[in-house]
Amino acid sequence: MTFSLPAWLRRPSRTGLLLAALLLQIGLVFRALGPLLTEPGQHLLVTGYDGLKNYFTFQAYIQQPAAAGFAWFGMMNYPFGDYIFYADNTPLLAAAVRLWSQYVHDITPYGLDIYHGLLLLGFLASTALLVLILHRLLHYWGLVLFFAIVLPWLSPQVGRLLMGHFNLSYSWVVLLGIWGLLRIYDRQQAGLPLGKTVAGLVVAFTLISFLHLYYLPLLGLLTGAFFAAWLLPKAHWRKQPRLVLAGAALSGLPLVLSVLIVRAVDRYYALRLTDPTGFNYPAWKLQVSALFQQYSYETTHFIIEPTAYVTQESQAYLGAFALFGLVALLVAWLFARPATRRWWATWGQTPEWEFLFLLGVAALVGLFGSVGTVYDIFDGQYHITNYLSPFFYLHKLTDTASHFRTVARFCWPFFWFVNLFVLVGLDYWLRTNRYSIRWVLAAGLILLAYVDTRDTLKFYSRSLVPNTLTNAMFQSDLYPLTFSLKPEEYQAILPVPFYHVGSENMDLTLDDDDPHSRRSYQLALRTNLPLMAAKLSRTPPKYASLLRTLFDPAGPAPELRQQLVANGKPVLVLYDQSYYDGSNDLAGRQTNPHARQLIEAGAAFPANQHLTLLAESGKLRLYRWDVR
Repeated sequence: MTFSLPAWLRRPSRTGLLLAALLLQIGLVFRALGPLLTEPGQHLLVTGYDGLKNYFTFQAYIQQPAAAGFAWFGMMNYPFGDYIFYADNTPLLAAAVRLWSQYVHDITPYGLDIYHGLLLLGFLASTALLVLILHRLLHYWGLVLFFAIVLPWLSPQVGRLLMGHFNLSYSWVVLLGIWGLLRIYDRQQAGLPLGKTVAGLVVAFTLISFLHLYYLPLLGLLTGAFFAAWLLPKAHWRKQPRLVLAGAALSGLPLVLSVLIVRAVDRYYALRLTDPTGFNYPAWKLQVSALFQQYSYETTHFIIEPTAYVTQESQAYLGAFALFGLVALLVAWLFARPATRRWWATWGQTPEWEFLFLLGVAALVGLFGSVGTVYDIFDGQYHITNYLSPFFYLHKLTDTASHFRTVARFCWPFFWFVNLFVLVGLDYWLRTNRYSIRWVLAAGLILLAYVDTRDTLKFYSRSLVPNTLTNAMFQSDLYPLTFSLKPEEYQAILPVPFYHVGSENMDLTLDDDDPHSRRSYQLALRTNLPLMAAKLSRTPPKYASLLRTLFDPAGPAPELRQQLVANGKPVLVLYDQSYYDGSNDLAGRQTNPHARQLIEAGAAFPANQHLTLLAESGKLRLYRWDVR
């Protein structure tokens, strides 16, 4: 009597694999970050800096008055406000939640919980796309199932969750680009129409740009380089006009559509700086050593290991599975060259190889771009002019390229290429090699991926922090200030010391001190009053200049004063005495004399403007300012 597995288990359908992978991924999400969903209102991923600001701009946007509409963000930079594109609050998702709250059911009190749910759905989206990609490229369904679950946790974008760059954590965006290219490649090989696929991807890419604008050039560069590698050799483009159109549409049309949408909505567009600072800033470029540097919480060490940790933006570890897989290939090439060359030659005849080759070229273009146009070596004693960077040429054509200055992010497709390359190569080797030792090697590589994933899950399960932004339990110092306050009697909140970030003009930039800005966010959300301070992106310098005049000896500029007086209500001033009694030398830490002067001017602000004291809590004071 012989035993055999049922057909559905020997070769499960794509739908079956998809359902199984999603169920298992849900389990991992709850294992690592479940309290975000099961204990609403209690936890955050970060409680400071850009992360807390991004939480604030999401929640403040959805709870701002209905009269503000959907394109406007009026909870900072008051009375000028700004458009949602510059709030870094994942505009597409924030607008969807606000739309639901206004026209279906009010979910405003659960805004951050819903945001967490939408972020965690990204893991499921990545898993679903990996099933579609791997089911096409691999033979062994076990590899499809396992790696569709673990690779989303190993992606360098996952770290963005704890950096506070929440909308950059969506690894499914890059995977959607790869899946789209694979689908176009397959349909072209089969002689099938491309129109619907290309149109759907153009729409998707355009919408994705309103999750975070960096996705737009990232996908454009990936698709453009892929089609260039496909069509340029042997003038192949002359024989394939529909591929030329498809490549042009995918690479350029989302950019055109996104710019048209922004230009149609943004009435401040002409006021914004067109040449931002920071291009080629070392901390925003990829350090090549980052490809080999495991994250601090991972226990598996690669053979080559950098001694100095890379910057946050540069985190791009390829993973133990991919790196040791490449080492295994190198060892085989050195010690079993004839057999390895035969395997390589036969693998090179497969359609999967050609697709991976084109994807590899596209990923390398992104990798070259991610190191910047100038790369320093030997501790800055020498630098290499990187003529292989696409930004070297784009920057000469237009200063607009400088807006995408954090070029390290363009290496993300390279992570996926290397892992797919090793995985598809392993799958082909398992199919064609007849030595039993191959299963031992495969098990070892799979174990490495498992250990990296286990370490990641364990780390993230211990990384949640209390919700200090909206949970009143963690805001005891604000309670005495707001106990008898009537927010409807005021027009806005002015934090002192003042802060204003985002104009791109360094003379006008005044960075916030994290504890102080946190209290101002808390007070703004409690009262639903807008902040006169700002921490946005590319705000018009004109308005930053006007807001600085609040602290001039003569008071605000006439244009600003007129707007404040016209409102008819006083301004609520949140004043922190610790910055003026020697407890916190924020002014002394400033390297910009303009910033130091503005902070110091806050000391005399209550007396100069004849403010009325409303309440005190420790060194915090709440004043009423009747602007005249």
